[in-house]
Amino acid sequence: MALSAEAIQVLRDLNPWWADPKVVRPEPPPYRRPLVVELLRRLQRPKGLIEVVRGPRQVGKTTGIQQIIQDLIRQGIPSSDLLFVRFDLELLREEPAALRSILSWYAKMVRRRPLEQGDRSFVFLDEIHKLRRWHEEIKHAGDTFPLRMLLTGSSSVLVARGGRESLAGRVFATELPAFSFREVLECWKPELAAALPPAIRLRDVFDGALVDSDAKIQQLRPQQKLAIRRALEKYYNRGGYPRLHRGEVEDDRWADYLVQTVFENVLGADIPDLFPIESPGLLRHLYLSIARQTGQILSQVKLAEAATVAGLPTNQPTVGRYLHYLADALLIREFRRYPLAKKASARVPAKITVSDLGVRNAIFRGAPSLWESDPAVLGPLVETMAQGVIRDHNLQVHFYRDYEKPADRRTRIHEVDFVAERLDGAVLPVEVKFRKKIDATDTVAIQHFRAKFHSPACIFVTRELSRWDPERRVLYTPLQNFLLAF
Repeated sequence: MALSAEAIQVLRDLNPWWADPKVVRPEPPPYRRPLVVELLRRLQRPKGLIEVVRGPRQVGKTTGIQQIIQDLIRQGIPSSDLLFVRFDLELLREEPAALRSILSWYAKMVRRRPLEQGDRSFVFLDEIHKLRRWHEEIKHAGDTFPLRMLLTGSSSVLVARGGRESLAGRVFATELPAFSFREVLECWKPELAAALPPAIRLRDVFDGALVDSDAKIQQLRPQQKLAIRRALEKYYNRGGYPRLHRGEVEDDRWADYLVQTVFENVLGADIPDLFPIESPGLLRHLYLSIARQTGQILSQVKLAEAATVAGLPTNQPTVGRYLHYLADALLIREFRRYPLAKKASARVPAKITVSDLGVRNAIFRGAPSLWESDPAVLGPLVETMAQGVIRDHNLQVHFYRDYEKPADRRTRIHEVDFVAERLDGAVLPVEVKFRKKIDATDTVAIQHFRAKFHSPACIFVTRELSRWDPERRVLYTPLQNFLLAF
């Protein structure tokens, strides 16, 4: 079907490089997030899966697309082989057979040859989940034409509702969370980031890479460490949403910005548009409960009871479903108990954190001082910061809590904050103790875990202590060193 004149003009406005290859509008920032660099590398392969990038609002998904397009043009890809479409624009998604019509017009009027002829075209579809029956359109395009496609959306509905069956085996999903502390420095404090050793992946920690990284960061000059410490305090308070660091939001409005982004836009619009939300008030109540108790082990049953007492009658299955929606929107992270039970049960409590600590602080209008407050109060907040870098492809992350002798409930309980597990079953325990002094009793639980599950090493995230204990295979690393390593 023919596109309307209005839709054609919008497409030309979205793709200014068709008229002038030097123009990408708006001009994207020079800093490339590591995940964006990785996406570019995968897209450049002659063959590959459909790339799916999901993440919350305002973390840079569209900016990442613009950067990839700019880099492809600089590397010699003809600008006419690049198509960018935003389906958050109602005008485009309301066109009859929208994607097929856009591809047909693009091939005839811009590419000037069929999509199956010549080099492959790169097709970037932003907010694809807003397009009705999008998975059918994507399946048709992917099966019919040799395209390299990248899709973005705000929820894993991209690979769930409808798409899981029709796109099974055709997509590779990547999460793009808010900026990490290291990314904030690399983008807005490059003079500090320049002194850091190369970033590592969490999977490298299994082979001891964090020991070397911690030692190199520890060798920074005192004034560099002090500047990083001040930057960490700001990150602890405001989190990693980029607009809070690049000067677009005034210092006295950052909390209002985050509350509006999450509550009005994501909780109020994005999630209800994608999932059946019978009680918007319950969804908001659950997110507030998690923000208030971030980093703690929470039971779905008790969350349901608390909501009912608060005047929002509900039950455990409904709470479990809403938590799934919040996790899909990347607003929270759930960590299941290790080792996983043979029979999964939603009634088993999980450790739950908000994904970005800044949102929690915005809701409650502040946070206790990172350097002056009671460690018992800071513990869950520091854990929430630490979880942001405990992620990688082909890794699952859990927590551990069990009796020293599981069959004897009179024995002491051992807890480990996070357990990273590789596909081959190897595990790495990570404990967070943000205190001025660490003594031998603090390491009992993590040593118990290592002995029981034969982990190669233990990571102990501290306030100031930096030390590698080769005999016990424990690395003590300050919080800022840990965050800067990845």
